[in-house]
Amino acid sequence: MNRQEFLTQMQDVLQTDEELSYETALDDLAEWDSLAVMATMAFLDKEFGVKTTMKDYKEMLTIADIAQKAGL
Repeated sequence: MNRQEFLTQMQDVLQTDEELSYETALDDLAEWDSLAVMATMAFLDKEFGVKTTMKDYKEMLTIADIAQKAGL
């Protein structure tokens, strides 16, 4: 998966119509809530084999932080 595909997938995971970039602040997204965190956890596990915890998400501030966890 390339970086653009990751952004497209994250848009689906977060169920948002907003154009995402790697600089997008998670707190600026109305859709960023506990359900979005759970969906992101499942996405990273399924697509990248990366296990994350709720603690990880307290440290993530942007889409780039999530991509970094995915190894992109």
